[in-house]
Amino acid sequence: MIYEEPVTVPFFLGTKTGALSLATLVNVMLLGSEHQLDQLGAGIAALSQFGAGWVITQYHLDVTRMPRVEEPLTVGTEASAYNKLMTYREYWVKDASGNTLATMSGAWVMMDLTTRKLIPIIEAFAEKVQAVKTTKVRRYPRLPKLTEWQRQVPYRVRYFDIDGNGHVNNTHYFEWLEDALGAEFLDAHRLASVDIKYAREVAYGSTVQSAVTVAGLTTHHQISTGADVNAEAMLTWREA
Repeated sequence: MIYEEPVTVPFFLGTKTGALSLATLVNVMLLGSEHQLDQLGAGIAALSQFGAGWVITQYHLDVTRMPRVEEPLTVGTEASAYNKLMTYREYWVKDASGNTLATMSGAWVMMDLTTRKLIPIIEAFAEKVQAVKTTKVRRYPRLPKLTEWQRQVPYRVRYFDIDGNGHVNNTHYFEWLEDALGAEFLDAHRLASVDIKYAREVAYGSTVQSAVTVAGLTTHHQISTGADVNAEAMLTWREA
């Protein structure tokens, strides 16, 4: 079931270039899916009655052009498939002429909000969005394992980083990834693609380390708390 809605991102959510940040772009995409789920009675409030919540495990995102603030956009989404333990959802953003600016694919699981453990997909929720049931497991690009990093930047997890599921909202990871690259790199490059795999939750009060290694137009990233790896990512870039 395809869902689309118009969106205009206000100026105060833009970067110094007047474009959206990666975190804001993903938030705009997720906003569309939340609106669809709420309209179908399958959103956060409905799922919480079962003591459950949605948790993202992996994203793949491609950017043709980063949208700009105050630009008329269309945000679209579709829950494409689900199996016993996972659901898959597609996202896209188009400009006023219908050109696709960005696409994203996400793999989601359900979590018991009390035990913080994964549970089987509640089929009634997948059926509400007309996702196709499958036995196939989608394969996302494999991320290289790095053991040495060029730079590590600490970030304290603030109260306002925590979402309704009781952990750090997944888009804050993107802020840590990009910010660790520094202004000189970000001024000279524009994002082309993102692959991120989430491994463990990050709780309020933690201090995470955002580690990065730059290899030409590819950057490798790791978010960790102590000895635990919370997320790994690989970003590709274009020269500005």
